[in-house]
Amino acid sequence: MKRKVIALIMTVALATGAFANGVTDSDSASEGQKTLVFEYFATSFTVQWIQDIEASLKELGAQYNFEVRTADANRKIETQLSQVDVALLSGIDGAFLFVVDEGSAPAVVSKFNDAKVPVIGETLKLKDGSDKVIAPYVELDAEGVGDKCAQWIIDNWKTTGVDLSKIETVGVIKGTNSKYQSDINRANGFVAGLKKGFPGLKDSNIFMADCAAETGSQDMAEASYKQTSAIIASHPEVSAWLVMGTVDHYGLGAARAIEAAGVEKKAILVSAGGELAVKEWANNASPCWWATCYYNAMDYAKYMVEGMLAMCREGKKAEDIFPQFKEAGQKYAVIKISGTMITRDTYKSIVQ
Repeated sequence: MKRKVIALIMTVALATGAFANGVTDSDSASEGQKTLVFEYFATSFTVQWIQDIEASLKELGAQYNFEVRTADANRKIETQLSQVDVALLSGIDGAFLFVVDEGSAPAVVSKFNDAKVPVIGETLKLKDGSDKVIAPYVELDAEGVGDKCAQWIIDNWKTTGVDLSKIETVGVIKGTNSKYQSDINRANGFVAGLKKGFPGLKDSNIFMADCAAETGSQDMAEASYKQTSAIIASHPEVSAWLVMGTVDHYGLGAARAIEAAGVEKKAILVSAGGELAVKEWANNASPCWWATCYYNAMDYAKYMVEGMLAMCREGKKAEDIFPQFKEAGQKYAVIKISGTMITRDTYKSIVQ
């Protein structure tokens, strides 16, 4: 489903000038130019978000005369490194990178640098061991998104019918993946926000449903289901649950776990992303899934393509693109995107 954000709250001002109304101010910008070949290297195409990024890139490719190839690493860094080698040998003009894990970013980025092929990352950070940015990337304002999810619960819990009057007996589940710092940061923002609004929350009632612990599962919704189910079953003393899926696949698994445990009326589930939440709501499913912080793949893709075309067609260096998004002393830009909270009652006015 093609979706367009009508109202999107961003932590950065939208770029002005040539890209103010899209990737360029004229669809004819690429006329007469050769067709460029870009490759999108991703962790796993089982993830709906990655499918949406691919679709957005291909939509822009048709508009601005570039081909998009894809490489699915199936969550294995060795596979991704091999795929990069093959792509560089076959010949590509640029790379979009959702690195399998942030710790491996230097190894992957160095391959592109050695081949003098520009690379722009998405979602996961491209940094070295000393926390220095090593290539441009577009990421989520992770802690800010987590805080927005918490704030929605703080402001709206009374409308859900879930009783939080005895906050010291309320449990919190962070549905996340310890392999990915962005996921952890979303969860941390969620918990920090909840503690501000509910100072009586007990640390002993805060749990992590860590999908990374389900090493035998490639399905993150299934991994979330298993982790969340185990936590709920182990704590019958908890009077109500506040749950965040730091991506929608974790949210979907949590929703099914909540339903299987029969605690739908005692749980408030929120998530980050929204791509699966809106599908559930459209089917009148997952009544415990109250809200999501929605952001759109196209908002990422536009920046990725803008930067890549600036390097490949305008001859700019990687360190010269997006100067407005560089902090003092930072060589490469980091673009942070946030979202807006939507519910089953409001999503139709935001998502099309």
